[in-house]
Amino acid sequence: RKHLRWRDGRCALCICYPQKKRDMDHSESDQRLNKRIAIIGAGAAGLSAAHALKAKGYSNITVFERSNRVGGKCCTVEIEGKNYELGAGVLAEDNSIVLRLAEEFNIPLAPIQFDNDVTVDGLSGIAEPKRNIFESAKLLKELAKYCWLTQKYRATGKSGLANTPHALAAPFTEFAKKHKIENLAREFALFFTGFGYDYFERIPAAYVLKYYRWSTLLAFMQRKVYRLPNGIQHLWTAVAAAHTVRLNTAISHIERSETSVSVTTERGTEEFDTLIIASPLDETLSYIDSTDDERNLFSKIQYVDYVTIACTIEGILDGDGYVPSNFTPHRAGHPVFWHHRHADARVYTFYALADGSQTDTDLTDHMTDLVKKMGGVVSTIHSITHWKYFPHISSEIMKDGFFDRIESIQGTKNTFYVGESLNFSTVGLASEHANDLVNRLF
Repeated sequence: RKHLRWRDGRCALCICYPQKKRDMDHSESDQRLNKRIAIIGAGAAGLSAAHALKAKGYSNITVFERSNRVGGKCCTVEIEGKNYELGAGVLAEDNSIVLRLAEEFNIPLAPIQFDNDVTVDGLSGIAEPKRNIFESAKLLKELAKYCWLTQKYRATGKSGLANTPHALAAPFTEFAKKHKIENLAREFALFFTGFGYDYFERIPAAYVLKYYRWSTLLAFMQRKVYRLPNGIQHLWTAVAAAHTVRLNTAISHIERSETSVSVTTERGTEEFDTLIIASPLDETLSYIDSTDDERNLFSKIQYVDYVTIACTIEGILDGDGYVPSNFTPHRAGHPVFWHHRHADARVYTFYALADGSQTDTDLTDHMTDLVKKMGGVVSTIHSITHWKYFPHISSEIMKDGFFDRIESIQGTKNTFYVGESLNFSTVGLASEHANDLVNRLF
């Protein structure tokens, strides 16, 4: 049967293509999927990007990692025969990308119990049961208002921070006061400042709404929050095993042209077609042929010195604890949170927001002083870990369109940017942004 065809060869009736056209499309697809892709950083974002690319059919992917392990801030260590998290360790039901990876690699999950959480006064050491925000009529009213706000600013529930309204660039304390949710904000601070995300008086509201998006709050309300009994780093080690990951490989130089990317390490120089940066963006400026836009944008990123102290203690409360009286800059270096991972062990991890002026001795003194006030004794300090934590920008820089400008240069010089600085510093949100970028732009 003779078909009526359009000028490009398509059949006007069944929209089929002649064999030559189909072969050409297949060849172009093969060429695209054979692109040589370099990913800098084997943390949650880098490995999520690698896995999303592989799922789309890309086969020539190399992940470069300067340290001797994968996972980034997902860091699990063994102390006295049990595993402990020094960094990230909590997953909510809406962290779909990470939960999907856990299922794919047969990584077990366990629900987190909140029943033993307490709040403590940092000056007296007196502990009181943590209030349940869902049992207070005033807080429930504010929670309903917050639900309305998340719908009004529903874009914060999506991946990335581009197109952030100016209203959300204001510090969260101003935003909370304007919308009369100050009581709820104090409760939110437990899991925000307590988890190392700086102080509400200097953090743009957009970050808080991103972290406390409604789907995440629902997960907490329904107790659908999990930990990984074998350690969260175990997940990323399993993911990395499915990819080409080069550990202990620091980048010394990256040179980009319109058609290729040259990556130089101590092993020599390799050529790639595409570059994905999943490491701290500001640090790339020391080795990449940065553009004016990259230098201008990346140099504006700020960090928090979040410190984890792992220690053995005798004589304090089981469960986790929060120290709201230390949620202020003038108490920098004092503990804001502690975690008791194993009920049958006396190892705790204490966390402090430092400002760079405290020595490790200062930090341990503050921690041991709080433990003493609560009737405990620190017998052993196992480790002190400083995290370059929570990459973020100021309210003024956010108002200036920081995230829109980064989005506008995605793909320039064959380079893409993913990671926590472009969404939020949780393993779930960093992975989500990486997965979203791959699905949108590759």
